[in-house]
Amino acid sequence: MNKTKFNNRKETILFFIISLLFFVTITAFDPFISSYAKDLGFDSVIIGSIIGISGIVALLTRLPIGVFSDMLHKRRLFIQMGLLVTIVMWTLAFFIPNATTLYLGKISDGLTGSTWVIYNVMFASYFGVKEAAKAVAILGVASPVGSILGTTIGALVANSYGYRYSFLVAVAAAILALALTFFTKDLSIKGVKVKYDKKILVEQITDKKIWVISVLATIALMVTIGTRDTFTPLVATDLGANPLLIGMLANTHLIIYGLAAGLCGALFYKKIGLMNTAILGAVLQGVIIILIPYAENLTMLFLLQAFQGFGYGLIFTVVTSWAVENIPEIKQSTRMGLFQSLYSAGMFLGPVLIGIIIETFSISTGFLIMGILSIVSIAIIKMVKPAKRNTSNEESMNKDIIMESN
Repeated sequence: MNKTKFNNRKETILFFIISLLFFVTITAFDPFISSYAKDLGFDSVIIGSIIGISGIVALLTRLPIGVFSDMLHKRRLFIQMGLLVTIVMWTLAFFIPNATTLYLGKISDGLTGSTWVIYNVMFASYFGVKEAAKAVAILGVASPVGSILGTTIGALVANSYGYRYSFLVAVAAAILALALTFFTKDLSIKGVKVKYDKKILVEQITDKKIWVISVLATIALMVTIGTRDTFTPLVATDLGANPLLIGMLANTHLIIYGLAAGLCGALFYKKIGLMNTAILGAVLQGVIIILIPYAENLTMLFLLQAFQGFGYGLIFTVVTSWAVENIPEIKQSTRMGLFQSLYSAGMFLGPVLIGIIIETFSISTGFLIMGILSIVSIAIIKMVKPAKRNTSNEESMNKDIIMESN
Protein backbone atom coordinates (compact mmCIF):
# COMPACT_ATOMS: atom_id res chain seq x y z
CA MET A 1 0.00 0.00 0.00
CA ASN A 2 2.81 2.39 0.92
CA LYS A 3 4.62 1.47 -2.29
CA THR A 4 1.50 2.27 -4.28
CA LYS A 5 1.19 5.66 -2.61
CA PHE A 6 4.85 6.36 -3.31
CA ASN A 7 4.46 5.43 -6.97
CA ASN A 8 1.35 7.58 -7.27
CA ARG A 9 3.23 10.48 -5.69
CA LYS A 10 5.95 10.15 -8.31
CA GLU A 11 3.26 10.04 -11.01
CA THR A 12 1.57 13.17 -9.69
CA ILE A 13 4.83 15.14 -9.52
CA LEU A 14 5.80 14.05 -13.03
CA PHE A 15 2.37 14.80 -14.45
CA PHE A 16 2.31 18.20 -12.76
CA ILE A 17 5.61 19.03 -14.49
CA ILE A 18 4.11 17.90 -17.80
CA SER A 19 1.12 20.18 -17.13
CA LEU A 20 3.43 23.15 -16.50
CA LEU A 21 5.17 22.42 -19.81
CA PHE A 22 1.76 22.19 -21.49
CA PHE A 23 1.00 25.79 -20.53
CA VAL A 24 4.49 26.91 -21.57
CA THR A 25 3.76 25.29 -24.93
CA ILE A 26 0.49 27.15 -25.53
CA THR A 27 1.48 30.55 -24.06
CA ALA A 28 5.15 31.19 -24.93
CA PHE A 29 4.20 33.06 -28.12
CA ASP A 30 0.76 34.43 -27.22
CA PRO A 31 1.72 38.01 -26.17
CA PHE A 32 3.73 38.50 -29.36
CA ILE A 33 1.57 37.04 -32.14
CA SER A 34 -0.33 40.27 -32.82
CA SER A 35 2.83 42.42 -32.80
CA TYR A 36 4.60 39.93 -35.07
CA ALA A 37 1.62 39.80 -37.45
CA LYS A 38 1.55 43.60 -37.54
CA ASP A 39 5.25 43.65 -38.43
CA LEU A 40 4.45 41.27 -41.30
CA GLY A 41 1.94 43.86 -42.58
CA PHE A 42 -1.40 42.23 -41.68
CA ASP A 43 -4.44 44.40 -40.91
CA SER A 44 -6.58 44.22 -37.75
CA VAL A 45 -9.11 41.77 -39.22
CA ILE A 46 -6.40 39.28 -40.24
CA ILE A 47 -4.65 39.66 -36.88
CA GLY A 48 -7.92 39.03 -35.05
CA SER A 49 -8.75 35.97 -37.14
CA ILE A 50 -5.26 34.48 -36.64
CA ILE A 51 -5.59 34.83 -32.87
CA GLY A 52 -9.16 33.59 -32.92
CA ILE A 53 -8.82 30.52 -35.15
CA SER A 54 -7.66 28.42 -32.20
CA GLY A 55 -11.03 29.10 -30.58
CA ILE A 56 -12.93 27.62 -33.52
CA VAL A 57 -10.72 24.53 -33.42
CA ALA A 58 -11.23 24.17 -29.67
CA LEU A 59 -14.99 24.63 -30.11
CA LEU A 60 -15.09 21.72 -32.55
CA THR A 61 -12.66 19.38 -30.79
CA ARG A 62 -12.83 19.74 -26.99
CA LEU A 63 -16.05 17.78 -26.52
CA PRO A 64 -15.13 14.95 -28.96
CA ILE A 65 -11.69 14.64 -27.35
CA GLY A 66 -13.27 14.45 -23.87
CA VAL A 67 -15.80 11.85 -24.97
CA PHE A 68 -13.48 9.67 -27.08
CA SER A 69 -10.73 9.67 -24.46
CA ASP A 70 -13.31 8.32 -21.99
CA MET A 71 -14.63 5.75 -24.46
CA LEU A 72 -11.24 4.48 -25.64
CA HIS A 73 -9.44 4.81 -22.27
CA LYS A 74 -6.45 6.24 -24.15
CA ARG A 75 -6.05 9.58 -22.41
CA ARG A 76 -2.27 9.64 -22.58
CA LEU A 77 -2.35 9.02 -26.33
CA PHE A 78 -4.54 12.08 -26.92
CA ILE A 79 -2.18 14.21 -24.84
CA GLN A 80 0.80 12.97 -26.86
CA MET A 81 -0.94 13.66 -30.18
CA GLY A 82 -1.70 17.23 -29.11
CA LEU A 83 1.92 17.90 -28.19
CA LEU A 84 3.16 16.36 -31.45
CA VAL A 85 0.91 18.62 -33.54
CA THR A 86 2.32 21.68 -31.76
CA ILE A 87 5.90 20.57 -32.40
CA VAL A 88 5.30 20.18 -36.13
CA MET A 89 3.21 23.30 -36.78
CA TRP A 90 5.18 25.87 -34.77
CA THR A 91 8.45 24.59 -36.23
CA LEU A 92 6.91 25.18 -39.65
CA ALA A 93 5.76 28.69 -38.64
CA PHE A 94 9.28 29.50 -37.48
CA PHE A 95 11.00 28.49 -40.70
CA ILE A 96 8.28 29.72 -43.11
CA PRO A 97 6.75 32.87 -41.55
CA ASN A 98 3.57 33.92 -43.35
CA ALA A 99 -0.18 34.16 -42.75
CA THR A 100 -0.78 30.50 -43.66
CA THR A 101 1.78 29.08 -41.22
CA LEU A 102 0.58 31.41 -38.45
CA TYR A 103 -2.97 30.15 -39.02
CA LEU A 104 -1.68 26.54 -38.91
CA GLY A 105 0.24 27.30 -35.72
CA LYS A 106 -2.83 28.71 -33.99
CA ILE A 107 -4.91 25.78 -35.26
CA SER A 108 -2.44 23.44 -33.56
CA ASP A 109 -2.70 25.66 -30.48
CA GLY A 110 -6.45 24.99 -30.42
CA LEU A 111 -5.94 21.24 -30.82
CA THR A 112 -3.33 21.04 -28.08
CA GLY A 113 -5.36 23.28 -25.77
CA SER A 114 -8.38 21.03 -26.25
CA THR A 115 -6.57 18.19 -24.50
CA TRP A 116 -6.54 20.11 -21.19
CA VAL A 117 -9.80 18.44 -20.15
CA ILE A 118 -7.91 15.12 -20.28
CA TYR A 119 -5.11 16.46 -18.08
CA ASN A 120 -7.66 17.22 -15.35
CA VAL A 121 -9.24 13.77 -15.46
CA MET A 122 -5.96 11.87 -15.81
CA PHE A 123 -4.34 13.77 -12.93
CA ALA A 124 -7.37 13.11 -10.72
CA SER A 125 -7.04 9.36 -11.40
CA TYR A 126 -3.75 9.35 -9.46
CA PHE A 127 -5.56 10.59 -6.34
CA GLY A 128 -8.67 8.42 -6.33
CA VAL A 129 -12.35 9.28 -6.22
CA LYS A 130 -12.42 10.82 -2.73
CA GLU A 131 -9.66 13.32 -3.49
CA ALA A 132 -10.63 14.19 -7.08
CA ALA A 133 -11.65 17.75 -6.22
CA LYS A 134 -8.36 18.29 -4.39
CA ALA A 135 -6.46 16.93 -7.39
CA VAL A 136 -8.15 19.28 -9.87
CA ALA A 137 -7.54 22.22 -7.56
CA ILE A 138 -3.83 21.35 -7.29
CA LEU A 139 -3.57 20.98 -11.05
CA GLY A 140 -5.28 24.36 -11.40
CA VAL A 141 -2.08 25.94 -10.10
CA ALA A 142 -0.32 24.75 -13.27
CA SER A 143 -2.38 27.18 -15.34
CA PRO A 144 -1.11 30.52 -13.98
CA VAL A 145 2.35 29.21 -13.05
CA GLY A 146 2.94 27.50 -16.41
CA SER A 147 1.54 30.48 -18.30
CA ILE A 148 3.81 32.89 -16.42
CA LEU A 149 6.80 30.66 -17.17
CA GLY A 150 5.81 30.49 -20.83
CA THR A 151 5.31 34.21 -21.36
CA THR A 152 8.42 35.11 -19.34
CA ILE A 153 10.75 32.74 -21.20
CA GLY A 154 9.08 33.66 -24.49
CA ALA A 155 9.55 37.37 -23.72
CA LEU A 156 13.25 36.94 -22.89
CA VAL A 157 13.87 34.99 -26.08
CA ALA A 158 11.76 37.33 -28.25
CA ASN A 159 13.49 40.38 -26.80
CA SER A 160 16.93 38.93 -27.58
CA TYR A 161 16.31 37.31 -30.96
CA GLY A 162 12.93 38.44 -32.33
CA TYR A 163 9.22 37.64 -31.97
CA ARG A 164 9.22 34.40 -33.96
CA TYR A 165 11.90 32.81 -31.76
CA SER A 166 9.25 32.52 -29.05
CA PHE A 167 7.79 29.77 -31.27
CA LEU A 168 10.86 27.67 -30.53
CA VAL A 169 10.24 28.01 -26.78
CA ALA A 170 6.83 26.38 -27.31
CA VAL A 171 8.36 23.66 -29.49
CA ALA A 172 11.08 22.86 -26.93
CA ALA A 173 8.54 22.66 -24.08
CA ALA A 174 6.30 20.37 -26.16
CA ILE A 175 9.22 18.06 -26.99
CA LEU A 176 10.18 17.78 -23.31
CA ALA A 177 6.55 17.22 -22.23
CA LEU A 178 6.07 14.57 -24.93
CA ALA A 179 9.18 12.71 -23.75
CA LEU A 180 8.01 12.77 -20.13
CA THR A 181 4.56 11.39 -20.99
CA PHE A 182 6.15 8.02 -21.78
CA PHE A 183 7.00 7.69 -18.08
CA THR A 184 3.38 8.17 -16.95
CA LYS A 185 0.58 5.64 -16.54
CA ASP A 186 -2.88 5.93 -18.03
CA LEU A 187 -5.20 4.88 -15.19
CA SER A 188 -8.92 4.28 -15.65
CA ILE A 189 -11.60 5.27 -13.17
CA LYS A 190 -11.30 3.06 -10.06
CA GLY A 191 -8.61 1.04 -11.81
CA VAL A 192 -10.99 -0.68 -14.23
CA LYS A 193 -12.28 0.13 -17.67
CA VAL A 194 -15.83 1.34 -17.30
CA LYS A 195 -18.00 1.26 -20.40
CA TYR A 196 -18.92 4.78 -21.40
CA ASP A 197 -22.66 5.46 -21.15
CA LYS A 198 -23.80 7.55 -24.13
CA LYS A 199 -26.73 8.76 -22.06
CA ILE A 200 -24.25 10.91 -20.15
CA LEU A 201 -23.57 12.97 -23.28
CA VAL A 202 -27.28 13.44 -23.97
CA GLU A 203 -27.89 14.39 -20.34
CA GLN A 204 -25.18 17.04 -20.36
CA ILE A 205 -26.17 18.50 -23.74
CA THR A 206 -29.78 18.89 -22.59
CA ASP A 207 -28.82 20.53 -19.28
CA LYS A 208 -29.90 24.17 -19.61
CA LYS A 209 -27.59 25.33 -16.82
CA ILE A 210 -24.41 24.29 -18.62
CA TRP A 211 -25.50 26.31 -21.66
CA VAL A 212 -26.19 29.44 -19.61
CA ILE A 213 -22.87 29.35 -17.79
CA SER A 214 -21.08 28.50 -21.04
CA VAL A 215 -22.48 31.69 -22.59
CA LEU A 216 -21.11 33.61 -19.60
CA ALA A 217 -17.70 31.98 -19.99
CA THR A 218 -17.80 32.72 -23.73
CA ILE A 219 -18.39 36.43 -23.11
CA ALA A 220 -15.68 36.57 -20.45
CA LEU A 221 -13.22 34.98 -22.88
CA MET A 222 -14.36 37.14 -25.80
CA VAL A 223 -13.47 40.36 -24.04
CA THR A 224 -10.28 38.93 -22.49
CA ILE A 225 -8.77 37.26 -25.56
CA GLY A 226 -9.86 40.14 -27.79
CA THR A 227 -8.11 42.68 -25.57
CA ARG A 228 -5.39 41.14 -23.38
CA ASP A 229 -4.09 38.68 -25.98
CA THR A 230 -4.78 40.56 -29.22
CA PHE A 231 -4.94 44.35 -29.12
CA THR A 232 -3.70 45.38 -25.66
CA PRO A 233 -0.16 44.35 -26.75
CA LEU A 234 -0.52 46.76 -29.69
CA VAL A 235 -1.52 49.55 -27.28
CA ALA A 236 1.61 48.70 -25.30
CA THR A 237 3.73 48.78 -28.46
CA ASP A 238 2.39 52.24 -29.32
CA LEU A 239 3.44 53.37 -25.83
CA GLY A 240 6.99 52.13 -26.48
CA ALA A 241 6.95 48.63 -24.94
CA ASN A 242 9.54 46.10 -26.09
CA PRO A 243 8.89 42.31 -26.18
CA LEU A 244 10.08 41.91 -22.58
CA LEU A 245 7.60 44.51 -21.31
CA ILE A 246 4.80 43.00 -23.42
CA GLY A 247 5.51 39.65 -21.76
CA MET A 248 5.48 41.29 -18.32
CA LEU A 249 2.15 42.90 -19.21
CA ALA A 250 0.66 39.49 -19.94
CA ASN A 251 2.13 38.11 -16.70
CA THR A 252 0.56 40.96 -14.73
CA HIS A 253 -2.88 39.82 -15.88
CA LEU A 254 -2.08 36.17 -15.10
CA ILE A 255 -0.72 36.84 -11.61
CA ILE A 256 -3.67 39.01 -10.56
CA TYR A 257 -6.09 36.57 -12.19
CA GLY A 258 -4.61 33.78 -10.07
CA LEU A 259 -4.87 35.95 -6.95
CA ALA A 260 -8.53 36.72 -7.65
CA ALA A 261 -9.31 33.05 -8.29
CA GLY A 262 -7.73 32.11 -4.96
CA LEU A 263 -9.65 34.81 -3.11
CA CYS A 264 -12.95 33.53 -4.51
CA GLY A 265 -13.02 30.53 -2.18
CA ALA A 266 -11.22 32.17 0.71
CA LEU A 267 -13.16 35.44 0.73
CA PHE A 268 -15.66 36.41 -1.95
CA TYR A 269 -17.83 33.26 -2.02
CA LYS A 270 -18.29 33.44 1.75
CA LYS A 271 -18.84 37.19 1.98
CA ILE A 272 -21.00 38.01 -1.05
CA GLY A 273 -21.83 34.66 -2.70
CA LEU A 274 -21.10 33.27 -6.16
CA MET A 275 -23.59 35.39 -8.10
CA ASN A 276 -22.46 38.72 -6.64
CA THR A 277 -18.83 37.71 -7.16
CA ALA A 278 -19.56 37.09 -10.85
CA ILE A 279 -21.37 40.43 -11.17
CA LEU A 280 -18.46 42.26 -9.54
CA GLY A 281 -16.00 40.59 -11.90
CA ALA A 282 -18.04 41.35 -15.03
CA VAL A 283 -18.47 45.03 -14.16
CA LEU A 284 -14.86 45.54 -13.11
CA GLN A 285 -13.49 43.88 -16.23
CA GLY A 286 -15.87 45.85 -18.47
CA VAL A 287 -15.06 49.27 -17.01
CA ILE A 288 -11.31 48.68 -17.13
CA ILE A 289 -11.38 47.49 -20.75
CA ILE A 290 -13.10 50.71 -21.81
CA LEU A 291 -10.27 52.71 -20.20
CA ILE A 292 -7.33 50.77 -21.69
CA PRO A 293 -6.98 52.68 -25.02
CA TYR A 294 -6.74 55.94 -23.04
CA ALA A 295 -3.71 54.82 -21.01
CA GLU A 296 -1.19 57.68 -21.21
CA ASN A 297 1.86 55.62 -20.31
CA LEU A 298 2.98 52.05 -19.62
CA THR A 299 2.61 52.43 -15.86
CA MET A 300 -1.07 53.24 -16.25
CA LEU A 301 -1.50 50.40 -18.75
CA PHE A 302 0.06 47.89 -16.34
CA LEU A 303 -2.26 49.09 -13.58
CA LEU A 304 -5.32 48.74 -15.80
CA GLN A 305 -4.16 45.29 -16.91
CA ALA A 306 -3.93 44.24 -13.27
CA PHE A 307 -7.49 45.35 -12.51
CA GLN A 308 -8.76 43.62 -15.65
CA GLY A 309 -7.06 40.42 -14.53
CA PHE A 310 -8.75 40.67 -11.14
CA GLY A 311 -12.19 41.10 -12.71
CA TYR A 312 -11.62 38.22 -15.10
CA GLY A 313 -10.38 36.03 -12.25
CA LEU A 314 -13.60 36.60 -10.32
CA ILE A 315 -16.11 35.93 -13.08
CA PHE A 316 -14.31 33.05 -14.76
CA THR A 317 -13.67 31.23 -11.49
CA VAL A 318 -17.36 31.51 -10.63
CA VAL A 319 -18.60 30.10 -13.94
CA THR A 320 -16.08 27.24 -13.69
CA SER A 321 -17.30 26.50 -10.16
CA TRP A 322 -20.89 26.49 -11.44
CA ALA A 323 -19.90 24.06 -14.21
CA VAL A 324 -18.72 21.32 -11.83
CA GLU A 325 -21.17 21.77 -8.93
CA ASN A 326 -22.54 18.41 -7.75
CA ILE A 327 -21.36 16.49 -10.85
CA PRO A 328 -20.43 12.78 -10.37
CA GLU A 329 -16.92 11.74 -11.44
CA ILE A 330 -18.08 9.54 -14.34
CA LYS A 331 -19.74 12.60 -15.91
CA GLN A 332 -17.01 15.16 -15.23
CA SER A 333 -14.93 14.62 -18.36
CA THR A 334 -17.93 14.92 -20.69
CA ARG A 335 -19.34 17.93 -18.84
CA MET A 336 -16.01 19.75 -18.79
CA GLY A 337 -15.45 18.82 -22.42
CA LEU A 338 -18.84 20.33 -23.33
CA PHE A 339 -18.24 23.41 -21.15
CA GLN A 340 -14.77 24.06 -22.55
CA SER A 341 -15.94 23.38 -26.09
CA LEU A 342 -18.79 25.88 -25.86
CA TYR A 343 -16.81 28.70 -24.27
CA SER A 344 -14.05 28.23 -26.86
CA ALA A 345 -16.30 30.19 -29.21
CA GLY A 346 -15.25 33.27 -27.26
CA MET A 347 -11.62 32.66 -28.19
CA PHE A 348 -12.61 33.14 -31.83
CA LEU A 349 -15.41 35.68 -31.62
CA GLY A 350 -13.53 38.12 -29.38
CA PRO A 351 -10.44 38.75 -31.54
CA VAL A 352 -12.40 38.70 -34.81
CA LEU A 353 -15.17 41.02 -33.57
CA ILE A 354 -12.83 43.61 -32.06
CA GLY A 355 -10.58 43.37 -35.13
CA ILE A 356 -13.50 44.23 -37.44
CA ILE A 357 -14.62 47.10 -35.19
CA ILE A 358 -11.10 48.55 -34.98
CA GLU A 359 -10.60 48.29 -38.74
CA THR A 360 -14.00 49.93 -39.36
CA PHE A 361 -13.99 52.58 -36.61
CA SER A 362 -11.13 52.92 -34.11
CA ILE A 363 -9.29 51.04 -31.39
CA SER A 364 -11.11 52.96 -28.65
CA THR A 365 -14.47 51.95 -30.16
CA GLY A 366 -13.39 48.31 -30.23
CA PHE A 367 -12.46 48.35 -26.55
CA LEU A 368 -15.68 50.23 -25.73
CA ILE A 369 -17.86 47.54 -27.32
CA MET A 370 -15.94 44.77 -25.52
CA GLY A 371 -16.31 46.56 -22.19
CA ILE A 372 -20.04 47.09 -22.62
CA LEU A 373 -20.45 43.42 -23.56
CA SER A 374 -18.82 42.37 -20.28
CA ILE A 375 -21.05 44.69 -18.24
CA VAL A 376 -24.34 43.64 -19.87
CA SER A 377 -23.52 39.97 -19.19
CA ILE A 378 -24.94 40.68 -15.72
CA ALA A 379 -28.37 39.93 -17.20
CA ILE A 380 -27.22 36.38 -18.02
CA ILE A 381 -25.53 35.93 -14.63
CA LYS A 382 -28.89 36.48 -12.97
CA MET A 383 -30.36 33.63 -15.04
CA VAL A 384 -28.14 31.03 -13.35
CA LYS A 385 -30.13 28.91 -10.92
CA PRO A 386 -28.22 28.14 -7.71
CA ALA A 387 -27.56 24.47 -6.95
CA LYS A 388 -29.21 22.82 -3.97
CA ARG A 389 -27.25 23.82 -0.91
CA ASN A 390 -24.91 21.13 0.42
CA THR A 391 -22.77 22.48 3.24
CA SER A 392 -19.98 19.90 3.06
CA ASN A 393 -19.70 20.07 -0.73
CA GLU A 394 -19.85 23.87 -0.74
CA GLU A 395 -17.11 24.13 1.89
CA SER A 396 -14.90 21.76 -0.09
CA MET A 397 -15.50 23.70 -3.30
CA ASN A 398 -14.69 26.99 -1.62
CA LYS A 399 -11.35 25.64 -0.48
CA ASP A 400 -10.50 23.92 -3.76
CA ILE A 401 -11.30 26.44 -6.50
CA ILE A 402 -10.76 25.11 -9.98
CA MET A 403 -8.67 27.46 -12.12
CA GLU A 404 -8.91 27.18 -15.89
CA SER A 405 -6.83 28.83 -18.59
CA ASN A 406 -7.44 29.17 -22.58
